Amino acid sequence: MINDGSTDETSEVLKGYTEWIRVIERENRGLAATCQEGLNEAQGKFFARLDSDDMVHTDWLELLLNALETQPNACLAYSDRYLLEQGYRRRVDADAKNLYTLEGCGTLFRTEAVRRAGGYRDLFWEEYDLYLRLRPEGEFVHVPHPLYFYRQHQDNMTNSVKSRKDGWVELAELWDHAVLRKVGRQADLEDVLNSLNEGAMNGT
Repeated sequence: MINDGSTDETSEVLKGYTEWIRVIERENRGLAATCQEGLNEAQGKFFARLDSDDMVHTDWLELLLNALETQPNACLAYSDRYLLEQGYRRRVDADAKNLYTLEGCGTLFRTEAVRRAGGYRDLFWEEYDLYLRLRPEGEFVHVPHPLYFYRQHQDNMTNSVKSRKDGWVELAELWDHAVLRKVGRQADLEDVLNSLNEGAMNGT
């Protein structure tokens, strides 16, 4: 586990678990850098990410692992999820035909496939950038059960409208717009692509 410079009692709590897990303590470097460090430190055939404020079903890893093991050509397995907000939960069905319905957390990857694809880059939408680079590495296997519990609250990185938009602009500057549209539909991204295309046509 990587403690990305938390300022609460996380370090003290983790001391009680060091018999079972390896803890890396360091200053804050941000999400993408932390994901990449976790990938660098991973020693197993498979790699998964669980964010600190989320939860998983007790069968999460077992079901995703079974899905990968039964499909050797697959590079990752993903599930549906529950969105938790203010005491309510809503099921979100993920579908790799629309890449933007997937979450960077809660996915089980083949470690070497992620490394071959170049790992995590320092982007706001680091997960979509990685998924795009993983497409040539193999199939994306869907486990049609809500196994990941994503907490939505005021401290979520994606709560900022400006940060989300800036993140889509950043992604659009790295990837061909036709590619981004080919892998799915996302309203905020579509607005950004239309704006950028209009700007190019106007010579701005």
